[in-house]
Amino acid sequence: MAESEPKYDVALSFLSADEPIAAAISNRLSEGIEVFFYPRRQEEIAGTDGLESMRTPFLDDSRVVVVLYKTPWGETPWTRVEKAAILDGCLKHGWRRLFFVVLDKESTLPVWLPATHVWFDYDSFGLEQAVGAIKARVQESGGEIRQLTVSRRAELYEEEAAYVEEKKRMTSGPGLQAVQAKVSEVFAEIERHCAELQASGKIPIRVGSGGGRCVLTNNSVSLIVSWHPPYVNALSTMNVSEYNAHMPLPNEPHPLFVEEKPTQLTEKKFLAELSRAREYGWAEESNPSRFLSSSKLAEQCVIQFINLAERDQRGEIEHPSLLW
Repeated sequence: MAESEPKYDVALSFLSADEPIAAAISNRLSEGIEVFFYPRRQEEIAGTDGLESMRTPFLDDSRVVVVLYKTPWGETPWTRVEKAAILDGCLKHGWRRLFFVVLDKESTLPVWLPATHVWFDYDSFGLEQAVGAIKARVQESGGEIRQLTVSRRAELYEEEAAYVEEKKRMTSGPGLQAVQAKVSEVFAEIERHCAELQASGKIPIRVGSGGGRCVLTNNSVSLIVSWHPPYVNALSTMNVSEYNAHMPLPNEPHPLFVEEKPTQLTEKKFLAELSRAREYGWAEESNPSRFLSSSKLAEQCVIQFINLAERDQRGEIEHPSLLW
């Protein structure tokens, strides 16, 4: 490759929660072009000035910069650095190098994105068409889609095999300890958010954790986040359940009900997950492609409780009768 040629054909910028989608796109693109995908390039950044190393692929070293966009991209610490480098790179090299892939229908496009700029609706067209559109942009920018060689296919196989083997180690002793640490992190983050709400006086809320569960309640409705000890060499699930009554905090006595018991209104199950960045976190059982950090899952749980309390405030939830 000539010295004037960029190091990468494509650089991917994305939120950590969307890393599985980024990994799938990277895998498909890597069959024929050179991709900067951070979890696969950590060895290139280790021992360097991290911020500058993260900027360079998006500033100068790529033909095409692909943003997998969903709120709050550009506002988190790493994507804020990447966003600044992308904007500087577009001013320097032109806007045609930027390819925006919008992952959902709720996020509003940034005001700085040119109105005439082509962007791709991932929710409507999916993975294969996104990969094809990115390859077309690479070719428009002077890149070449190389034929997949036996050697390159073997490299991709080796990378995937290493990831699969590491996921299997999640059920080992050290792996289970790492998952348990993430459970504790979820509970601690929930309690931190609730303490901030209590201090602000914005919403009545009580919270407590212990015995593998964290309870959020306003003495009218409750949300319980529970984690039961796994079987040997097996992972349990994190269950997030809504109830139509006050549920006691750990170590509190259970209230007595006249006839009917509290009803579980909804339940979501989250599986312990390992991202391709080798980070332990969570994925909802019904949507395993979306990776959640412990802090993000905790935030999601507190928001779910607020939504539950709001439905109760509107009179949409029936309650069992209390004896005391």
